[in-house]
Amino acid sequence: MLSYEELTDLDHQFLLHPQHHPSDHVEPIIFARGEGAILWDVRGRRYIDGLACLWNVNVGHGRRELAAAAARQMEELAFVNSYVGSSNVPAITLAERVAKLAPPGLNTTFFTTGGAESNDTAFKTARFYWSIKGQPEKAKIIGRVNGYHGVSIGATSATHLPVFHPRFGPLAPGFLHVPAMDPDALEETIQREGPETVAAVVAEPVQGAGGVYPPPADYFARVREVCDHYEVLLIADEVITGFGRLGTFWGLQQWDVTPDIISFAKGITSGYMPLGGVILSDTIRSLIYEQPPEIKWMHAFTYSAHPACCAVAHANLDIIEREGLVERAARLAPRLHTRLGVLRDEPSVKEVRGLGMMAGIELRPDRVPGSAGAVIAELKRRGVFTRHRLDTICLSPTLVIKEEELEELCDVVIQTVRDLATK
Repeated sequence: MLSYEELTDLDHQFLLHPQHHPSDHVEPIIFARGEGAILWDVRGRRYIDGLACLWNVNVGHGRRELAAAAARQMEELAFVNSYVGSSNVPAITLAERVAKLAPPGLNTTFFTTGGAESNDTAFKTARFYWSIKGQPEKAKIIGRVNGYHGVSIGATSATHLPVFHPRFGPLAPGFLHVPAMDPDALEETIQREGPETVAAVVAEPVQGAGGVYPPPADYFARVREVCDHYEVLLIADEVITGFGRLGTFWGLQQWDVTPDIISFAKGITSGYMPLGGVILSDTIRSLIYEQPPEIKWMHAFTYSAHPACCAVAHANLDIIEREGLVERAARLAPRLHTRLGVLRDEPSVKEVRGLGMMAGIELRPDRVPGSAGAVIAELKRRGVFTRHRLDTICLSPTLVIKEEELEELCDVVIQTVRDLATK
């Protein structure tokens, strides 16, 4: 068994990490195992997983049935391409299952391997839809300030977190951004650009990586109204909020709004295998299927509908349904927000916000030396693993977190914020 020091040295020599800079990785946590909401590193230190690792491990760590599902499928059929003319059983049955879980009128799924691929697929499909309707100029995608949709070329352009933009060359054309919670600004932008040029609006039900921003209660109903009026598709980026995170299966169900396209990933396998996808409205699906042979939906990924990933998704959905994790998220969410709400009275805290099993604590940087970065570092030392965006500490625990672990998580976060604040 290699020592921590040996592993760290090899890590520095050979592994490039997401969002990498060596100064951020001087003393990494090297994880070894997990169970439920708890992680342990190679030195035996225990951590509460405060972010479901990356908003995705909904059913918790160490679920042996998910490993078994992958193994069984790999023994039978590890991989086959799912390009037109071939398919596989787990993908077919999973697509049927997703249709039954999706809002009415969304019944067709294309599988990807992650959220950025899903959103790129959604953007391309929106443009394809309008093109085959005879409106190829209807191609612009409107995102929102603080929105995060991934960092592939297309998704980076839809993402409005400026830190991801410099030094990677020009952004893809045809992407615009509007204030996040202002439907009037959205309407004004569509009017200014010309509805005949706008293909779709993309929005997260709750902005996640941007800092955990839930919308006003009437926001999405108004966005749906604007999109309908100007004949613009609505893409719901449910990569984080899907599969129970907010206490409803899909995030937009919180406001009884149905999008034209859902992009998803993360929670469909709880991170045990890379899988994502888009669910298309029957209207979009019908138009694609009705075209003559020379007009094909020429979009693809090698690992689309990967049989082992789909088999794991089935097992993961079994757990979510059997253990009532969507309902459990709805039940635990008020406790999470009530506990963290005590920080609103702290001079060092600007805002505590969130919805469902998502919470953000925004600090006043002048009252906390090092702001959220310092708090995150101290949380790691105290046994809580999570992330921050600018001055906001982000929390999104697994949906299986025990009540006593949720209390411990809140206790450590509250005390750490108080301890690091200037007097």
